[in-house]
Amino acid sequence: MKSQSISKVKFVEMQKIVKKSKDLPQILVDIAGSIDRLITVDIPLRGVIGILYRAAREKISIPLTLAAAQALANSIKAKDVVFIATGWPDRPEVSPWIGETDGPLGAALLSRALHQAFNVVPFIFIEQELVPAMRKVTQAAGFKVLAPIEAIKAIDSKAPLHSASVLSFPTDINEAIRTSSELIQKYKPSAVICIEKAGMNAKGYIHSVRGDEKTKYVAKIDFLVREAKKSGIITIGIGDGGNEIGMGIIREKIRKLLPFGNKCNCPCGEGIVSVTETDFLITATVSNWGAYGIAACLAILLGRPEIFHNRDIECRILQGCADAGLIDGISGYVGESVDSLPKKIHVAIVDILSEMVRKGLQMM
Repeated sequence: MKSQSISKVKFVEMQKIVKKSKDLPQILVDIAGSIDRLITVDIPLRGVIGILYRAAREKISIPLTLAAAQALANSIKAKDVVFIATGWPDRPEVSPWIGETDGPLGAALLSRALHQAFNVVPFIFIEQELVPAMRKVTQAAGFKVLAPIEAIKAIDSKAPLHSASVLSFPTDINEAIRTSSELIQKYKPSAVICIEKAGMNAKGYIHSVRGDEKTKYVAKIDFLVREAKKSGIITIGIGDGGNEIGMGIIREKIRKLLPFGNKCNCPCGEGIVSVTETDFLITATVSNWGAYGIAACLAILLGRPEIFHNRDIECRILQGCADAGLIDGISGYVGESVDSLPKKIHVAIVDILSEMVRKGLQMM
């Protein structure tokens, strides 16, 4: 109950940041609305994103991507540490070393955007077994992956050095609670962002969108988010299925509408929807695209188009995902596809967002 009341208070505070839509240029709101629409086009025809987006959009007065981007722009300072959590152990009953391409790619690219925008130090958290793969993807984004203390030192390097840290996060609940407190106190991040990170339901279980229970395999980032909220740190959740951290904001609205929303395949019978709330929620057809939407809005807000990556970088990181052995979570193949959509679709989304950024800056 305590964490819920804190969440409600914080959500009201965040609304004060973004509810001044009358003070925002209408063209900015319109462009952000187009960005929201683009990243929620149901290309794979899963039939879920419309439900999620409508529920999330009812909670806030301006487009979701703009709300999150503006909150970040108002809160992050140069040389801050930012926490980004991702990773979905896919088919973990076969091997805990199997991870998927949706999430890590978005985490690496949003880390890059925030680093370019604010000169922050990104810390990316993922399951221990998936750390090697995440390091390769982060390196493909242009970062030198270093230990935390080294990554922080790199900010003040006399010669340019762009670094991030990739860290494991516990799957054990008690260890996750302890680690969350230690991390928040030690590094005092200015934001905690979760991308395609499954969260616990009302009974503490974590599920796939197929309704299968996966609790023991998944890092309990829920506690990192809750600890951040207690400290007044901005939290953002990005998801595409309803089982991700952040969906607690719209839980009651979506439970009865999603497959396995009310009742999962395991004995807990509570359904897949996460109860963990974040201050801001981005819903997207592919979670990576939610991260891209935030980056595109930041580029427009700050007047810095270089913050948003281009098709060459997208291709490089998709190849990095394949080289790291990550699989498409739907097809099960190692390669440059994400959520059954081939490389050309993701590159096209990046091209369109890039053009939106360019046009938006021309019109601002």
